[in-house]
Amino acid sequence: MHILLKLASLVVILAGIHAAADIIVQLLLALFFAIVLTRSSPGLFVGEYNAPLPLRL
Repeated sequence: MHILLKLASLVVILAGIHAAADIIVQLLLALFFAIVLTRSSPGLFVGEYNAPLPLRL
């Protein structure tokens, strides 16, 4: 009986993720860009890097 309950819970969770996939993808993409740009932005403005701008990103 416990395994049936666990499988039902898994189905509900996966259905919720599938329904919210568009929002989840956008949030993960925004998080990725925030992390990447936060780590590289101090060097872009302070002038620590001598590489051209396209190579800095």
